[in-house]
Parts: sequence; C-alpha cells; structure tokens
Amino acid sequence: MADSDVPAGFKRVGNHPAELWSDAAFEHVFRLQEEEHKRDPDAFDLYIYNDFFGYACADLILREMLSVGAKAASTKERVKIATFRRLEALVLYMGNSNGADVFHTIEDGDLAEAIYNGYGALWLSYVLNLEKAAKPDNLSPTKPVDALNFENVVRTAAKVLRQYEGLEFVKNDPGDLERAMLRVLERNGMNGTPKKKLFLGESSEDDLDEEMDQDDDSEDEDEDSAAFVPATDVEVERIAKRWKLTPALQTLRYRALPADFKGRSWDISAWSEEELKEEREREKAIMKGFASN
Repeated sequence: MADSDVPAGFKRVGNHPAELWSDAAFEHVFRLQEEEHKRDPDAFDLYIYNDFFGYACADLILREMLSVGAKAASTKERVKIATFRRLEALVLYMGNSNGADVFHTIEDGDLAEAIYNGYGALWLSYVLNLEKAAKPDNLSPTKPVDALNFENVVRTAAKVLRQYEGLEFVKNDPGDLERAMLRVLERNGMNGTPKKKLFLGESSEDDLDEEMDQDDDSEDEDEDSAAFVPATDVEVERIAKRWKLTPALQTLRYRALPADFKGRSWDISAWSEEELKEEREREKAIMKGFASN
C-alpha cells in the first residue's frame, strides 16, 4: 500500500489496510520504551537479582495504567482524543514490548493479576462509557471521540489479554473480555469479529495472517474462527461486572510497588555512580563465590 494512502498523523503496521495507528500513540510508546530501558540492568552491565527487570516493568505498567485510568474515569477527560491516544499507546505497548513479556514472570502473582485485571477493566469500561456518551447516536469512529482508527484499536485492545491465557494468575476469562468488547462494536454497526492476531500482516483480508504463517496456522485459525461465539447484550452486562474500573484501579494503587531495595528508584539511570559501583562490586563478590565452590 502506497504511503500516500496513509492519512496524515498515522502509520500502517505490516502494510495491512486495517492496521492504522497514530503517530501520537507511537511517540508515547517510544517514551515508555525509553523508561523501560532505564530499568533494564543489562543496559547498565549490572546483575541485581533475577526478577528485578520484571518488577521494574510491572511498576512502569502500573503507573501508566493509573495515569490513564484517572482520565478514563473522568466524564470530561474520557471523551478527549488525547485520552484515546494514551489508551491506544497502552495497546501497542502491551502488545509488543519487553515489559509486557516480563511483568507476569515475577513471583508476586497478586501484582501480575492486578495489572492484568486493570488493563481489562480499563478498556471494557472505557468503550461502554463512550457508548453511553455517544447516545442518542451510535458509538463510532467520530462519536463521541473523533478517532479515525477507533475500530482497529478496540479490536486489538480486546485481544491483548489473550496472550496471557492459561497463566496461573489469570482468573477473569480473557475470551469473555474480547467477546464483550467486540459485541459493543457490533451493536454499534462496526466490525465485531476477532482479529486473527494482534497485528495483521500484508493482506487484503482481515482474517489472513502473513504469508509465512498461513501454511502452519491455517487449520488452527479455522478452528478459532468456528469456535468464536459473540457475546449477547446480557452477557456484556455480566462480564462488565467482573471487570469494573474503580475496584481495579483501587487494587492497582494498593499493589503499587515501593522503591527498590535500599530506597533506590526502579530507574537505574537515576542511581549515583557510587550506587552503581556498589552493585557491580556486589555482583563480583557473588560471582567469586560461585567460582570458589
């Protein structure tokens, strides 16, 4: 697809016609990735402890969710395009970042669950509240928020939590969340079918994966498509009760991580030279102990 076909202020991911994402969202994701990098011991030639990066990323995601959650919970703020772009950035980050890959590997299952539930509650409550704000009109890419890529972002947001399906801390069904969010789109005249993958490859159809994946995955995709059962409106109400925003944000605040050991920030770039030296000396002592055994 030619660059001239891409609207100003947007990018296409994988050159797929449906994969439209805003420059504003990407810019915010880059900021989050910069913060992530500052928390990575490998970037500073350090070993602190195995889960340090996981906890540091959990803290980053938690803080971002609380910040966006405050806006989504506000009647005035939730209908602003800036709030949608922050939520769009959260989808991109959770769908494709080291932080999203490691936060759930920490030993604190309650914290991982709080982040998982926080994301689901944030997005489901957001689309339901936007639907109310659009009345008497239908929810759409122009009402109540003028967001050209609204449909694609919501469909992708609905799928993000499926990547954690089957993990021990997952109690609220990610499939239910996806079905509920897609039903909201469907009943407002938009595409309420599930995406085959988070980010589609070059294709003229939404239900095809990239060419290199088609042979291996086609049978599984057919099974997934046949297994999908859209939620009813009654089910949407039931599912929404399990993903309420206010309790989810309260749990995130309760689970907020303190500063790391010795009162230091999770941001390693903020450590003094003396603190960095201390950690490197500690690592050398540990490795020396291993070598002597």
